[in-house]
Amino acid sequence: MARKKTFQYDAEQTEDTPQRVSRSQKKRDSQSLQKLGEDLAELPVRELAKLELAPELLDAYRNLGTIKSHEAKRRQMQYIGRLMREEENTERLKEAVALFREGMLPSRQKG
Repeated sequence: MARKKTFQYDAEQTEDTPQRVSRSQKKRDSQSLQKLGEDLAELPVRELAKLELAPELLDAYRNLGTIKSHEAKRRQMQYIGRLMREEENTERLKEAVALFREGMLPSRQKG
């Protein structure tokens, strides 16, 4: 008897059975978290410290500020994106970015 492919209909599958997340959806989720990581990079490090981020993520943002090379910054942002996938509550991070953009948080001064 031929093996049933995983994408074929399963009569025993119920609504309670968790659905498999597609590879494309995983990529979209990953890209959105990496974009959130880029948006958080606009915040000052002292504001990021108030958000109670994981220590590795906070260190990654601190290191990002010292990097000068464009390619090294790109790789660091990818690393931050990977760390963002481990964050549990990204809603509060999205709210912090929104508050920063509305001017509720102090902006970064260039000088």
